Amino acid sequence: MGSTVMQQNYNYSLQQVLKSEGGYTNDPRDPGGPTNYGITIADYRMYINPKGTALDVKNMHLADAQSIYRSKYWNALNCDSLPSGVDYCVFDYGVNSGIGRARKVWNKVKTDDPVETVNAICNERLKFLQSLSTWSHFGKGWGPRVASVRADSLKLAKAPQTPIHSTAVTGGVV
Repeated sequence: MGSTVMQQNYNYSLQQVLKSEGGYTNDPRDPGGPTNYGITIADYRMYINPKGTALDVKNMHLADAQSIYRSKYWNALNCDSLPSGVDYCVFDYGVNSGIGRARKVWNKVKTDDPVETVNAICNERLKFLQSLSTWSHFGKGWGPRVASVRADSLKLAKAPQTPIHSTAVTGGVV
């Protein structure tokens, strides 16, 4: 696969993650604490400002979130080298459940068939999410998210030379 396709998959993948993650939240049931664009206060402090506050997270610029997503998730998971569709699937899993878990599952289930790999990752991901004590509250969002990631990843995997979307992410959450 050419790097152009993967770069285009990154832009599409980031758009989808931003849609899923939404804007600012500070739900006491979420162990991430203050979060904006899906970026927790801990990550904001690690990548942007070590003394960042909840207000700083609330007022975070989209460009800061994009930078964190690129380095902490996409690059750390080496998504540019993954097959089309698997790249988005692994990226979103890493964002939602941590890069360590996403990497572990990817290494456990990867096959030569991207469609089979996407399905295996999504099955494992849903099983894991359903086992969490917070499923009763967050499951109504997580379940449809995994289904959407599966559907979009399968489209990418079945048409690897034709990315679903190839524009850069700019402006506010789309």
